Parts: sequence; C-alpha cells; structure tokens
Amino acid sequence: MLILGGITALYFIWLLFRAAALTLPLYAGAGAALLLHDQGYGLAAVLAAGFMIGLVVQLTGQLFYTSIRSPLLRALVALLFAGPAGFAGYQVVTGLAGLAIDKGVWLDGLALAGGLCTASSAWRGLGRAGSDEQGESVPLTRTARVSIPASRA
Repeated sequence: MLILGGITALYFIWLLFRAAALTLPLYAGAGAALLLHDQGYGLAAVLAAGFMIGLVVQLTGQLFYTSIRSPLLRALVALLFAGPAGFAGYQVVTGLAGLAIDKGVWLDGLALAGGLCTASSAWRGLGRAGSDEQGESVPLTRTARVSIPASRA
C-alpha cells in the first residue's frame, strides 16, 4: 500500500506541474467559461466554450511561436506562456513543500526552482509544436520531392 501511495503521489505531482505548464490556456478557458456561466448559459455550453477557448489560445500560441522568425518576438510569445506557468509552479511547490518545511529560505528556494522548472517546461512545450521526435524543425507545409532516376541508354 505504501508503494502504491508513493506512485499515486508522484503521478499527482506530475499532473499538477503539467497543468501548471498550461496555465495561460487553462486560465483563458476558465475565464470564458465563468463569463458564459454568469450570462446564464447551460453547463454543456459553458464547458464546450471553455475547452474551445483554451484550445484556441494554446494552438494560436504554438502557431505564432513556430511561424515567427524574429528571436525577440518569439521570446515575447514564449514569455507570455512561461510567465503564468512559472508563477503557478511557484505556488504549487510552495503549497506542497510547505506541508513538510517551515517558511524560510529553503521553502523559497525550492519554490523558485519549481517555478523555473515549470516555466521552462511551458517554454519547451511551446517550442515542441513545430518539431519532430528528434527535435528538428518541421515546416508548416511539406513539399513533395520527386526524384526521377536518370535512364540508361
């Protein structure tokens, strides 16, 4: 039971950091869902709209990041996603480590490290949108290359 509890705790922490890396799309989707709920829409419409808004924000960010060639603009788009993710990661580590460690320098250092890890995870996740398994850049449109062998006479 102890091993299963440890595996469950590690999986839960992984889920928290994965969700923290998607903070901006989750926040946009939740904000849209709450706005629609306040307007009187039903539960199905609220959930569908929140999911779609979050998906559109994530895909738009990935599209901008992969299509923009200017390093400064790419960094600004990445910071737009990594900033909220870093803050969420900081808060997650503060909450989890605060259960075992008293407030102080160690807790702040661990929380800062967790925030930086989560921000870098969000930055890498944004950059992975336009790469294949080996990390090489994949163009948005592939051109077919036809190779015609020279015929021998």
